[in-house]
Amino acid sequence: MSHGKPALAAVALFGAFLLSAAMPATAQDVRIGCSLVQQYSGPEVSAVLEQVRSTVGEGEANALHAKYVGLKNDCSSDLSASRVVRLSPAMHRLLTEYGVNVHRFAVLQR
Repeated sequence: MSHGKPALAAVALFGAFLLSAAMPATAQDVRIGCSLVQQYSGPEVSAVLEQVRSTVGEGEANALHAKYVGLKNDCSSDLSASRVVRLSPAMHRLLTEYGVNVHRFAVLQR
């Protein structure tokens, strides 16, 4: 996978449900499953987070990376593992701009 706009799909770990065309005014929590870590490698996720760090902020980028690493570790022994991630309105906007469909990585709440 290239590290251009399509690579932003890796950030879908931290994506949110795009319930409508309108961007949410507040952060949203989304539960993401192992399908994301099966599709995107750590270096891909890191590269994309570096691209968006100036927009979403250091704190959100670091938190998203930590969630990815934790989920990847859990998925190595439990394919039903998941993590809840909080996405800012800025991250929602980036996902929409890049055409990322995060629905395929989200799982139902347990």
